[in-house]
Amino acid sequence: MRLDLRVLGARVAVLFDAGITDEVGDQLRRVWSRCLLPEDARLGDLLLGDLPESADDGVAPFSARVVTARGTARVAGETFGHFASELTSAVTVCAIEARAGDLLMLHASGLADSQTGRTVALVGRSGVGKTTATKTLATALGYVSDETVGLERSGLLAPYPKPLSVITDPPPAPKRQIGPDDLGLRGAPSEATLAAVVLLDRSASASGPCVEAVGHAEAIIELAPQTSSLAQVQRPLQWLCSVLDACGGALRVTYREAADLAGLLPDFLARAAVDGGWRPALDDGPALDDGPALDDGPAVREPASVGPLRRAEVVDAVELVGREPGEGELLVMVDQRVVRLSGVAPAIWRALAAPADFAGLAERIAPEIGLPDGYADLLERAITELEGHGVLARL
Repeated sequence: MRLDLRVLGARVAVLFDAGITDEVGDQLRRVWSRCLLPEDARLGDLLLGDLPESADDGVAPFSARVVTARGTARVAGETFGHFASELTSAVTVCAIEARAGDLLMLHASGLADSQTGRTVALVGRSGVGKTTATKTLATALGYVSDETVGLERSGLLAPYPKPLSVITDPPPAPKRQIGPDDLGLRGAPSEATLAAVVLLDRSASASGPCVEAVGHAEAIIELAPQTSSLAQVQRPLQWLCSVLDACGGALRVTYREAADLAGLLPDFLARAAVDGGWRPALDDGPALDDGPALDDGPAVREPASVGPLRRAEVVDAVELVGREPGEGELLVMVDQRVVRLSGVAPAIWRALAAPADFAGLAERIAPEIGLPDGYADLLERAITELEGHGVLARL
């Protein structure tokens, strides 16, 4: 017995090994109904390669294998409730791993206008109320996901209308898996696009929903931990900035009850695109020379602790342009971390489009920010800080 699913655009097969009777199998098919591949779309095992052997070793009453083109996960449970909960988690993880590098994946609830396909992503950590909001709001809007909103490079969303994991009994009881059909949630259009990115902040003391605009730099710092496999996509920060532009910038909503959000969604879905005032901060063009000699100003002292400098190998970098000179910010993704830098850091980064020694760096940034008395110690500290963040390296 098996389930053939389409999850975030990935083919996922669930092969049952133990404990799944026809009745239980029908129950699982019902809760996963919106992810099931239609009979005429099932391609056998062509896309999955050689399927692993059965894991039925008689130890767990319920067991299964979750198979994608990238690998296999084994799921087991002592009770059907625990097994069904573990199965949902395993399908999610396997699909995310299968689409890593292809999708921009937000840990979010997705709700789509049933006519236009324009979708709001309600982003937030576990426990902030995404599933409750989905149950409440997706009776009027189309249900895209309550777990992961996946965005293709084309701008279309890869849906994941999974069963909702609902707390019905106190821990340590598992969350109950309830299908969207059983909850009366509306279906989403076949082609949906992202129209709004909303950072959820649930507060029991909120008197009513409060909406505030969030700048791109702050939004990305908050969004990055709520993504999956972000560092594996090409130029992730630039992609995030483009998405925020298209969505009119991010919003933060502080609310108490999910029903408080209903009246806000039409305006969220109608937001116009903006220019977020950013630019790529990698591949800045031809190498720079050491810059012109300074006719005036303090003499350049080469600190013994600072050798020739270069930019470190980073995943991506973008610069957010400030309203006034010197007010810009630099976002750099180093491994899995996004570092937010201001002050002299953007000027240093720009100046090191080609490597330079301390004196050359000082000469390059002087026309932009000036070199006040005592600048050498200040610049050395800034370099040390950037090196500690993994943004700069020594030759």
